[in-house]
Amino acid sequence: MCLAVIDEIRYKNTIMSYSRRQTLFYLAALPFLTSACGIRALPPVQTEKLLGLQRLPQLRPITVGQSWRHVQRNGFNGEVVREIDELARITDQQIILERSSAGQVLAPEIQTRTGGLLQDPYWDFVQIYDQALTVWPQSLEPGRGTILNTRYRIPDFSYTFWIQTQLRVIAWEKIQVAAGTFTSLHLQRFYRLDHYDFTRISTTRYDDYWFVPEISRWVMRETRGEFRRSGQRLLDAQYEDHFRYELVKMQV
Repeated sequence: MCLAVIDEIRYKNTIMSYSRRQTLFYLAALPFLTSACGIRALPPVQTEKLLGLQRLPQLRPITVGQSWRHVQRNGFNGEVVREIDELARITDQQIILERSSAGQVLAPEIQTRTGGLLQDPYWDFVQIYDQALTVWPQSLEPGRGTILNTRYRIPDFSYTFWIQTQLRVIAWEKIQVAAGTFTSLHLQRFYRLDHYDFTRISTTRYDDYWFVPEISRWVMRETRGEFRRSGQRLLDAQYEDHFRYELVKMQV
């Protein structure tokens, strides 16, 4: 019962169209409902901003055989979804991060040899970009950003969809995860896109990741988004899955 009530509030299902007053009432009641049901959303990622670093960490290219293991958690209730293993393989043109979970093969992440993101499997549908997305920006100054308009497709589907990304440097931050404590660069990518589900309009996403240049990979990543369907008001936006990925093991 508790889960059903909380899901209805969180996702604001289109079965019932809440008024502004009803929406505010339910959102105010949400902490009490989650407490009563024993459900806890993940707290914000805890970091320490690092100001005035005398020597910036150097980016290390990915090499064959590097591996990382991340635990995936549901951001809404804190539950562990699965563990994901990644293993680096390199071809003449690409870096392929082969992914698996409990023996099941998952879609790989694919990068250019210079580290641009060509295929991102961390969303509801695998996204294959016409133009690679920047993972490690040229300018590391906090507040600086880059905007890219390109198109993407999903596997086994020829049509391409518009997508705009805005990558912003947040800050150098010290972060502690299960695999250790690291000096990381916190980056945030904001997406606006046309979705494969044609009934969706105004899909937006946030992708925060804490990248550690010495290990060539992020140690924490958090993905979330929202969308509306045709005819819905702004207040009736629905949430996508909210996931957090934390590094628990690596071989570099």
